[in-house]
Amino acid sequence: MIKFYISLAMLVLSFPLYAKPPTFQDYPAKTFVGKNQPLKLNAQSKKYRTLFKQMSQQKPNFAGQYVMETVGCGGGCSFALAFNAKTGQSFILPDTFADCYSVQKGFTPNDIFYQKASRLVMAVGSRYGDQEKCETVYYLVENDHFKQISRVLR
Repeated sequence: MIKFYISLAMLVLSFPLYAKPPTFQDYPAKTFVGKNQPLKLNAQSKKYRTLFKQMSQQKPNFAGQYVMETVGCGGGCSFALAFNAKTGQSFILPDTFADCYSVQKGFTPNDIFYQKASRLVMAVGSRYGDQEKCETVYYLVENDHFKQISRVLR
């Protein structure tokens, strides 16, 4: 019986090591065809009014109905802004991502990936100021918010 529990524990603990990371194809998006709605700013997005105003004039490039832009925050750091062309809502990726560096793994630049026909966002970098702690974080856009669905330490 002890062997059974040890085997079960090993299986459960090793699952994250072998779990397939999310892919863009796993989260398809319907394409919005229509006129962009007027921009709606909130307390957070007001700081980036000019960028959002420019974005509200563009065609969707993310998740079928969103205009997404990555923005540098200085010193090897970036984050993302999103505008919903269908509703006019504006919102911001909840985390910033900085470049990573460790002696063992070397330099990894931060980056944010997204596609026009997918609701998935994949961000690479360090979120909390520890440049040795590099990760890939996966977000899903839902109801004009980014929801973290997975992360992988690099």
